Amino acid sequence: MPRTPKAVALGRVLRRSREAADLSLREAALSLNRDVPSLSRYENGIRIPKPELVSRMLTAFGVDGARHDELMTLAYRVGDPQWLATTDAERRQQAEAYVEYERDATSILQVSPLVLPELLQTPAVLRSTHRTEAEVQHALRRQQVITGPNPTRLTALIGMPALHQHIGGTTAAAEQLQHLLALSRRPHIELRITPSGQGWHPGLEGPFTIVDSTPIGPVAFVETRFSTLWLHNPTDVSPYRKDAESIRTLSLSPHETNTFLATTAYRYQMAGCR
Repeated sequence: MPRTPKAVALGRVLRRSREAADLSLREAALSLNRDVPSLSRYENGIRIPKPELVSRMLTAFGVDGARHDELMTLAYRVGDPQWLATTDAERRQQAEAYVEYERDATSILQVSPLVLPELLQTPAVLRSTHRTEAEVQHALRRQQVITGPNPTRLTALIGMPALHQHIGGTTAAAEQLQHLLALSRRPHIELRITPSGQGWHPGLEGPFTIVDSTPIGPVAFVETRFSTLWLHNPTDVSPYRKDAESIRTLSLSPHETNTFLATTAYRYQMAGCR
């Protein structure tokens, strides 16, 4: 069975729990009466342990109580072609897994028709969206995947309405556009604005992200209000890839996008000076 995002997430949790208990693979295998190669495959998401074994492993690693119960949400339906978290505990685990998956990505493609992706938002905008300061700092750390020393390639197809929301006020909006302009000049970042008034296109159905990763392959993430649907089967991911290409053809070129960002930022700056 090919690795699934949930299997990889479970494996990472098991590895971190073992390492936190200061146990080597050999020591853990001995305490669980398992062989080292099997435990290694579990931790790499290549094989899926039964829930009963996951519980034994967590207990052996000193994980108990509410934390044990929360991590056990990863042990069920691991091989499903879709991962939709339905409880608070599952959503927390899914969110943690997404950050790690994003960090290990080889490329990220985001379609954002109404609101800028978190990876592109300035601190002022982040603080104007009902986030706690801890959540703002978490979002800023996530942005290191595109601003750090070994950045991931990012393609963002942004709906024009996302640039006119004035989140945080006119001054914050102008700073946000300048920030986008600076990011767009980086060789690994491609920003394209999708104009309004072009009739129906797939971007109007809502935001989605396609992340490419060497261990699993491409995964499509479809956002909802309270959770994110993860799709990893090629037959499920392919339509989103085609939709993204359709949206790209309707969007401004990178040069046209930069011109639009610079012009609009200047207009907002002039408005803020009045």
